[in-house]
Amino acid sequence: MKVLPFKVTETGFSFRKSVKKVVPFLVVGLMLAAGDSVYAYSGGNGSIARGDDYPAYYKNGSQAIDKWRMYSRQCTSFAAFRLSSVNGFEIPGAYGNANEWGYRARREGYRVDSVPTIGSIAWSTAGGYGHVAWVSNVMGDNIEIEEYNYGYTGSYNKRIIKANTMTGFIHFKDLDGGNVVSSGNVFNSQPSSTGGTHYFKNKAAIKNQPLVSATSIAYYSPGESVHYDQVLEKDGYKWLSYISYSGSRRYIQLEEVASSQNQTEGSSNDVLTVGWKKINGSWYHFKSNGSKSTGWLKDGSSWYYLKSSGEMQTGWLKENGSWYYLDSSGAMKTGWYQVSGKWYYSYSSGALAVNTTVDGYRVNSNGERV
Repeated sequence: MKVLPFKVTETGFSFRKSVKKVVPFLVVGLMLAAGDSVYAYSGGNGSIARGDDYPAYYKNGSQAIDKWRMYSRQCTSFAAFRLSSVNGFEIPGAYGNANEWGYRARREGYRVDSVPTIGSIAWSTAGGYGHVAWVSNVMGDNIEIEEYNYGYTGSYNKRIIKANTMTGFIHFKDLDGGNVVSSGNVFNSQPSSTGGTHYFKNKAAIKNQPLVSATSIAYYSPGESVHYDQVLEKDGYKWLSYISYSGSRRYIQLEEVASSQNQTEGSSNDVLTVGWKKINGSWYHFKSNGSKSTGWLKDGSSWYYLKSSGEMQTGWLKENGSWYYLDSSGAMKTGWYQVSGKWYYSYSSGALAVNTTVDGYRVNSNGERV
């Protein structure tokens, strides 16, 4: 694989001296482990495969960094492109290594599960940096995916694999009509106050508060279902509520109720937030008893640090004589990374390497590569 010389800004990319040691930090694709079931493309019914529609200025390498702050011709860049151009969803810039996508998506309230749907992102944590691909068809236990950089080719690929070979599927914004449901009628169930399963006949917004004005963070499509544990009345409507994968409570608006039945702030139907919550621009993590988490916290594969106030730490942190760096998402950095134009290396513990040699590079007392 020929590696082009890139001018790298502070986006979390890493590199080494020689071709054999090149490690793109955010955007690596991988060859799935031996033993995974891989089939030749059969062009089965229901496929919406689009072929190599990746923009020429990305695929020919003339633009090394894409609009989502990822290396072009990599699995993450292609997945971000498909989400934008087909699904109508813009993923935040520099979303992380492929193996981090599912964990971050869960933390942000998106559904991540083992059910593939057309337009979802197939996500694998295998290998050093994982892999993501766009699902173009679902055929029972098999899925058809379109991807870039499979086998480190830096090019387009389409294949059929077993769905269970992937870690999961990320539902940022699935395509309408692209969901696989069991046979039988699809219906809106009458919610039980004790909890149960609700099936959606119409598209339904997922919100982090039981308020009509609250921002919709994702959607359920017709034919999908949700397992809920609460039903409440708030802001003039009946709501279903459940705990998401991230540990945060989510709400689905149902039918309107009479104004005399509306609940007010502080009523017994209000529930505690569990998991991540953004308050006045800062992130906090809440335990099941309602108290704020403090100190080190592991969520998914990443470590985070919460100040004594509960506020999530970003940037440099000194603790017990060692320095740590937490990126803009709060995740603790390890390996090589760049901050303000300077390269640093942190061990797997997160502690910054100082006054030593790493991968043939000398780092000074400030941890800067010299």
